Amino acid sequence: MKARDLVAIILAAGVATSLNFITLAALWTAVAGKSDVRGGLSENAVQVITGLGGGAIGVLGAYIGFKAGAAQNGPPQ
Repeated sequence: MKARDLVAIILAAGVATSLNFITLAALWTAVAGKSDVRGGLSENAVQVITGLGGGAIGVLGAYIGFKAGAAQNGPPQ
């Protein structure tokens, strides 16, 4: 395993962990009733969760796509 692979795995784990904590915090706020929005998640909380999820998938997709291209065509020069 190369150093860049290890760094990518560590970053992916960090992003996934932070996404889980932010999602848990937003859901806890909605369930505990401390939100000023009646009936659940605020629009801002939904946008934050959606943005983080999309960003995490984008980063991991780019990495997996690069690895697949490098496996097919050889390493970049």
